[in-house]
Formats: sequence, structure tokens, C-alpha cells
Amino acid sequence: MGKVDPTMSGPAGIIARQASAVAMLARCLTCRRGLLGRNSCASCGRSYPEVDRILEAIGPLTGTNRIAAAFYDGPSWRRFRPWERLFLWFQGPGPDRARRQVLRHLPEQPGALVLEVGIGDGENVRRLPSDWAIYGVDISRAQLAACRDRFPVMAGRLVRAEAEDLPFEDETFDAVFSVGGFNYYRDHAAALREMRRVARLGAPVIVADESPDLYHFAPGFAIGLEGLDRWGLRAMGLDPEFLAMVTDHRVDIDSLAQAEWPGHRRFPIWNRLGYCLVDDGSPEGA
Repeated sequence: MGKVDPTMSGPAGIIARQASAVAMLARCLTCRRGLLGRNSCASCGRSYPEVDRILEAIGPLTGTNRIAAAFYDGPSWRRFRPWERLFLWFQGPGPDRARRQVLRHLPEQPGALVLEVGIGDGENVRRLPSDWAIYGVDISRAQLAACRDRFPVMAGRLVRAEAEDLPFEDETFDAVFSVGGFNYYRDHAAALREMRRVARLGAPVIVADESPDLYHFAPGFAIGLEGLDRWGLRAMGLDPEFLAMVTDHRVDIDSLAQAEWPGHRRFPIWNRLGYCLVDDGSPEGA
């Protein structure tokens, strides 16, 4: 992508001074040309509006991404959030230790340019070095707005976009990471490829989530009464469509990671109830 110097004069300099930081890094999803801080692609004309300091780089959601966005944008997430926090508390113990099991794989690099995919309301932002330039992507507008409000520095650094189609140039970030939510991405393979694509050569890309078969550890499943587990999850706040996705969705993490990231390493986390994949782009066995 061509760089625009904010000190330059003329129209390009005006754009650079007015544009948000993320718009300067973004590229068009249609023609793959850099936006250079504009709200529309100069090449194909596709629009990229910025609403309340959040860049919109997304089309109509389908599949599990549509279900997940509706959940996190609606009241169900607010009812379920305390249970999610309780899970992480027991896996640390405490949320800081639980998240550090993943974040420890990030580089010790001053001034790093970092992307969190599925940033949510920014729970990891305060746990990262203050001199890092952190950018975030999520499919939930409500979660992005919450992140912006909690951390004003994130205004102009957030994008509503899908992990499967990230609106950034190749080799942009010093690290890319995702904590939670990956199991229910619409296209897992595409998401892994995109996260690797926007990371610089040798930069770590990290994906962590609960074990896909975590539901099998529920008491009702163990005794053949899955209806009991479904009732409990509904009482905890999961809406019917999201609950069906959780109980019916399956992904083979090992086969997927081996196919897309052959040189990755896998670490057990959260008392072995979760996984953490770390890839630096190296070929298998390197």
C-alpha cells in the first residue's frame, strides 16, 4: 500500500490528517487497493463509512457469523456474560491468569503494531503494553462500541469486519491474535489464512478458544440427558439459535490447523478445557 505522509500539503495531506488510523491501514475488500484514509475506494468506488469512529468494512453476514453477531449485539450476551467470566475465573484462577496463558505468546516488542480479531469490548486491551498500537476487528457493532467507550484510545482503530475477509494489506502487523469465538467462525480455514496474511513474516499469529467438544463435559450429556444441559444454557442466557449452534457445530481443530498452519504449535490452556494455536509462518518441521 502506498504511504501518505500527514505532513504533506495538498489533497493527500488533508486526507491523511482527517482520516482515522485504521482507514490509513485499510484496503478495499473488492479490488484489494489501499483506501489511503478515504471513506470509499478510489479504484472501484466501494464505500467504507466510518460511524462513530468505527470503520464499516463488511457485507451481509451469513451462517454462524450472522448468529454470533445477533447474539453479541442483543440482550442475550449481557445475561450470559457473568457465566463467561465465571468460567475464566476458575481457569486462571482469575481472568488475568486465564488470559495471560494466551497473551504470553505475543512478542516482547516495543511499539508493536498489533491486531486483535474478535476484540469484543476490549477485555485484552488493558493487558497489553501501553506503547503498542492496537487495532481491533469484530462482527458485533455493540461490542466495538463498548470497546471504544471503555478505551477512548481505540477510537479510529476499530473495524466492523469478518475474520474471513480482513480489510488490511499483506504483512501489516507485528502480531495477530484471537481469544474466544474462533470455534464459531463461518469459515475457519479462511480465517486462519487471513490472519496469517496480514501478519508480517515471522510474526506470531495466535488463536485460542474453548475445546470444541467442551459441551460433552456437561453433566446432562454424560448421563444421556442432553435436554437438561440445553435447559441450563437457556437459563444462563443463550438464545435458541445460538444454543443450537453451540450444541450442533463441530470443528476438528487439529486437522484444520495442520492443513492451514503446518508449522504451528498447540498449547493446552484453561485446565485443558481450551487450546492455543501459535504460528509464525514457518513450514512444518522448520
